[in-house]
Amino acid sequence: MRMPTSRIEAGQAGSSAGFTLVELLAVLAILAIAVAAFSFSSGKSLDTARFRALMVRTSAAISQGRADAMRGMAEKVFYVDLKRRRMGYPGSGEIFEIPPDVDLTATVAESEKYEDGSLGIRFYPAGSSTGGKLAFTFHGQVYEIRVNWLTGNVSLQRV
Repeated sequence: MRMPTSRIEAGQAGSSAGFTLVELLAVLAILAIAVAAFSFSSGKSLDTARFRALMVRTSAAISQGRADAMRGMAEKVFYVDLKRRRMGYPGSGEIFEIPPDVDLTATVAESEKYEDGSLGIRFYPAGSSTGGKLAFTFHGQVYEIRVNWLTGNVSLQRV
């Protein structure tokens, strides 16, 4: 005795027995468009995430410099070299590269503008600083890291 294994064999074949080649190609085309759109938008998101991570790391490093100055009872300077597109604490190895697609403008005290063109924000053992502002621009987004001269507090904000 033979048992039917599908509806076709059982005589129930109809117009919805399967997908046509055109339907499958249409679904694959829609999926390809969706994947392409997602990968394009996630590429921009990844760059934005890297930029924001740079802002957070830089802000944290500046704050750590203030804490180090207070803990070690010695002045500490956060250097910004706009020509070489670097910033950080050269003696400690904490150097951040400024990506090519990021614009940086720095406003610091006149006493912290050095002959080689670099700039600095100096922290004193009492917690105060010379103050300054670093403005980062990336694809129309502007973030500022501000250092209060009186308290030495560091803040990061989107402008």
